[in-house]
Amino acid sequence: MTKEQQLDFLKTLIKCDTTTIGHGLNGNEINAQKVMIEKFEQLNLELDIFEPENEKLYRYKEADRGHHYENRPNVIGVWKGSGGGRSLILNGHIDTMPFDHLDQWLTHPLDPVEHDGKLYGRGSCDMKAGVAAMTMAIEEIKREGIRLKGDVILESVVDEEGGGNGTLACVERGYKADGAIVTEPTELKLMPTHMGWLFYKMTFTGQSLHSALKWKGVNAIEKALKIILALQELEREWAITKRDPMLPPPTINIGTIEGGMAGSVVPDACTLNFGLHYLPSDSDDENLGSLVEKELMEVINRAIASDAWLTENPPTIEKYQEGSGYQLEANHPLVTSLSQVSSKVMAKEVVIEGCAYGSDARLLSNYGHIPSIVFGPGNIEQAHGINEFVDIEQYHTCIDVLVAFIKEWCGVDG
Repeated sequence: MTKEQQLDFLKTLIKCDTTTIGHGLNGNEINAQKVMIEKFEQLNLELDIFEPENEKLYRYKEADRGHHYENRPNVIGVWKGSGGGRSLILNGHIDTMPFDHLDQWLTHPLDPVEHDGKLYGRGSCDMKAGVAAMTMAIEEIKREGIRLKGDVILESVVDEEGGGNGTLACVERGYKADGAIVTEPTELKLMPTHMGWLFYKMTFTGQSLHSALKWKGVNAIEKALKIILALQELEREWAITKRDPMLPPPTINIGTIEGGMAGSVVPDACTLNFGLHYLPSDSDDENLGSLVEKELMEVINRAIASDAWLTENPPTIEKYQEGSGYQLEANHPLVTSLSQVSSKVMAKEVVIEGCAYGSDARLLSNYGHIPSIVFGPGNIEQAHGINEFVDIEQYHTCIDVLVAFIKEWCGVDG
């Protein structure tokens, strides 16, 4: 298969609208999953096409509730080996974030275009290049007439952008392997660990009246500010005390603050949304963030106790999403083997570092108990943005690395 043909397959995927709706409540993934089904059939893979089932997923703490999966199937292709080799899962999500500001794109986001060594289009980076690369790697190995010893399982999953129910459904269905690669964009760096996250909504109440008599009311926004300042101080403390050789310190981001109606009115309500990204070492026995959450709540409660109004009228707090961190030891065979193969193919020492953002690797690792690593083409800074692109050379190099690694990991028969 020529590089042009490999790139054409990626372009075909980008042309398919697979945007999520309502942050995963619904989605258009079927448009590209039809392409994946056709390709897996061409490769003579054993097909498993199934829609995630909410009632089965809800037993997992990280399952996202209320999402609809009619006509949103996962597409799995299995290449059975001859036996005696290690098995491998190659996992990637086919869904993409929506797009807007069409006048600022080089072309329409679903009309991929090459420019200056880059391929532009929605999903080019996150993460259709990864899905295409793992598929093209299998096609190349099959074209060479090679028979592998170990099984290879290709997972083209839905609803990653909405939280990960697609991959969680694969875990629930029983797919297992000796190792897994999630081909999210890493610029071909090896990432055997990533942060966990917690997202909260806080609601504050006050007493409203004309701003000229402010001292007779209670400003709900200013009460929220007390919590914000306490959170910022906690973030500074964590930057000093919480360290990981592969990951940044934990962060607390004030995402939205809403309240009030006019400058002349003391606001009687305020809503604050914030997110926390934490280190895997701060996880509990289930790899979730209850340990760091305990620290967080202690700080919030102290801030509340220092204010008479907040003590009598405490804000409500709701955790509306959480994702676990995960960590694979640096000396695991999956890390060392992929590192050696990548360095050889790229003729340079590969970079191994942590991943500041989350991925479905956590679900494969924490719930499927499958050693997992994140490795793929593209720069995460391009994900979700206007004029999203992937470096074309990185895409082709990723295919070459995966071809070599699959042979090494699974073993070649004969």
